[in-house]
Amino acid sequence: MMNRISSFHNYQSVQNDLRRQEGKVHHNQAQLASGKQLLQPSDNPLATHYIQNIGQQSEQLNQYVDSIVLTRSRLEHNEVMVSNVEEYVDEGKRTVMEMINGSLSPEDRLAKQRELEELFSNVLTLGNTQDESGNYVFSGTKPKTQPFFSDKVGNVSYFGDDYQRKMRISNSQEMPVNFPGNKLFMEIENPFGDYEPGYQLKEGSELLLERAINLNDTDSSSYKITFVDMPDNNYGYQLEKDGSVVKADTFDPAEGIQFGDLSIQVRGQITKGDAIELTPQKTFSLFDTFKNAQELSEGSVSDTSNTAELHQVTEEFHAAFIHMNKARSDVGARLSTLDIQEQQHEDFKMTLAKSKSNFEDLDYAAAIIEFNENSRALQASQQAFGKTKDLTLFNYI
Repeated sequence: MMNRISSFHNYQSVQNDLRRQEGKVHHNQAQLASGKQLLQPSDNPLATHYIQNIGQQSEQLNQYVDSIVLTRSRLEHNEVMVSNVEEYVDEGKRTVMEMINGSLSPEDRLAKQRELEELFSNVLTLGNTQDESGNYVFSGTKPKTQPFFSDKVGNVSYFGDDYQRKMRISNSQEMPVNFPGNKLFMEIENPFGDYEPGYQLKEGSELLLERAINLNDTDSSSYKITFVDMPDNNYGYQLEKDGSVVKADTFDPAEGIQFGDLSIQVRGQITKGDAIELTPQKTFSLFDTFKNAQELSEGSVSDTSNTAELHQVTEEFHAAFIHMNKARSDVGARLSTLDIQEQQHEDFKMTLAKSKSNFEDLDYAAAIIEFNENSRALQASQQAFGKTKDLTLFNYI
């Protein structure tokens, strides 16, 4: 009885060892066939956990790269639109400068007015541009709302909002993909400072406002400067604030006009009785500038006030051109950032792929050595099993 138990135990032990060796050889064969050292999570739970994390990070990077591709497409579209507006603004400036030329006939000015109307229409159309998805480009975060509407007399209103649509291009960075239309078209920095000039000039005057700055942000008053004759071939001025005279003095071109936090500089030839009204205005609308240019084109070339206001329009067009150029530069900077971020993502994806390879890919040299060792061990187990299964007590009787 004891010999029977011992024989069975030996038989079972060798058979179990044989199965283990067969499992190892099959595992080695599967590794060599697939080129992977991890065939199932139980092969190396810790490495499997790292590989899963790497897969999640890679998928997130792919999403960021897709966002970058979409953002680049939107920004490039924005850049084209802004560039076109920039060209129309420059053409508008040159058209108004031609209108200042005293040799133009009323018919010539009428032709220039029609050119300005066409430019205005083109800019308004660009302001209401839609992308490939039917979203309005310059409506802020209200892509289904048409941003600009013009009434019958050319007054333009904005119906978008002040915000920008953004795309996430990395864990810590979001990229704006558009410009709010009011910021781009209707809130351009006033080239004259904090006030809009209104001219009341005498014949032959060449007076123009250079700049008017008020350091007191709470001062919403309007001002008026009137120039008068003074002895010794000098000019004096009278400064009114909301209709009341607050200062009268000799005019010094080098010093300008100073009143409290208000500083006013003018240029050009002054004529007795010239007056400039200053209305608070820190920004201006490009659409209003086009509208004003069209209205001023109906004035006489001999009207000095009309000519001075045309000069004002050219300054506003120049400021708008710089504003658009800056917006286009901002788009270029964003595109450059996208290129850098995309390259960083690609570099990181390569690093992750290398890390995943270290955990997952098979070292063929080591795997072949292990396969040979396990194959020899299997052969030994098979030989042992062959001998064990033939063991019987009758061999010794």
